[in-house]
Amino acid sequence: MERLPSYPYVRLVKAYAGSPIAPALGQTIEEMWASSHLTRRCKLLMLAVVARGLGCQVCAFEVGEALQREGLHEPTLTQVLTHLDAPDLDVLERLLVRFARDTIWFEPAALQRRTRGLRDYLSGPQLLEAIGVASLANGLCRLGATVMGHS
Repeated sequence: MERLPSYPYVRLVKAYAGSPIAPALGQTIEEMWASSHLTRRCKLLMLAVVARGLGCQVCAFEVGEALQREGLHEPTLTQVLTHLDAPDLDVLERLLVRFARDTIWFEPAALQRRTRGLRDYLSGPQLLEAIGVASLANGLCRLGATVMGHS
């Protein structure tokens, strides 16, 4: 890796340095940030909910810092993570933090119902990105908890 990435999960990518997965993982994360179908804040909120739900403090810390840089204050983040809602969230963010939480337990029928329900509120590209962000969040948090030695 020639340069320092500008996204959360830098520590996780660095943990894989020298492995073929590091550049692929870094590129995947960078491409997620570059996509404009969902806002950066929305993606970070989804990542934060998954990190909290899986108890991955390494991931939660990095995402929390990124959300603060995006202007989300700690009390609001705490409220979102505790109640999956806060007055500062828009409608899309409210829907997607709940969706992200539901992806943690992977109950196919419930997850499929929730995903179908999102179709009424999101465009096709937004729905695909939401599914991708939730999937990536789950993978990153599980890798972070395992590789970084923190639960």
